Amino acid sequence: MKRTKTRALTMAAGVLGVSVTLLGTASAQPTDGPGPDEPFGHLGTGQVLPPTPDEDTMFSIADWVGNGGAVTASAIETLPISVTVGCQGGGSVRVHVGGQAPADFTVQCPVGSVGVGSVEIPARPGRDFQFTVHTSDPSIHWGINALQIRPVHQD
Repeated sequence: MKRTKTRALTMAAGVLGVSVTLLGTASAQPTDGPGPDEPFGHLGTGQVLPPTPDEDTMFSIADWVGNGGAVTASAIETLPISVTVGCQGGGSVRVHVGGQAPADFTVQCPVGSVGVGSVEIPARPGRDFQFTVHTSDPSIHWGINALQIRPVHQD
């Protein structure tokens, strides 16, 4: 089976419009960000979630502090995606994945360890996604991994 993929993508690391180059299978653009009464977050210096070094990774943000998000497009439409968010620092994060198959979930963020939550988005045509993370406290650190799920072939 032949696979075609885009190896370099540019995405907004959160809502500040800071562009970084990552490896992945999607392209991305900056998000509109939180509402006017919500503060922007900033890039963290740690690693809340380890990146997924997989050819099916759409994008990863290792550590972001406060509100943020990203927008991606051009995922392979015949594959579902898995979105995993980890957070720490007390409180919680609300995650919204916008698109034709929207999903919302909340992750509790313990102090001293990482809370993790995930959701699977079914395969659908017209695959543009906006990932938005709202923190209950501006000091909460979080990370996100989004990847396409390939079927497991049994030989």
